[in-house]
Amino acid sequence: MPDKIPVCQSCAMPLERSEQQGTNLDGSPSHEYCKYCFQQGEFTCKLGLSEYIEKQTKFAAEKFGMEEAQARKIAESVLPQLKRWKNQ
Repeated sequence: MPDKIPVCQSCAMPLERSEQQGTNLDGSPSHEYCKYCFQQGEFTCKLGLSEYIEKQTKFAAEKFGMEEAQARKIAESVLPQLKRWKNQ
């Protein structure tokens, strides 16, 4: 059975290739966050969870042509389980 592909612990994007990884403060690759969410040891987006769910809902609807209700349902079920959002 193949290993599970890691996902960004902020947005759930699959981290299939090293160039998708964000960077830690020292410039080393982050194994937990993607380059869109985490650069130089900081999150690029300073929104709270509810605002981030809205942002991701709109992104999925526009980028992938999903119905907003379906995109919101997925975001509301997946994002709170990720490391960044777990305690919010």
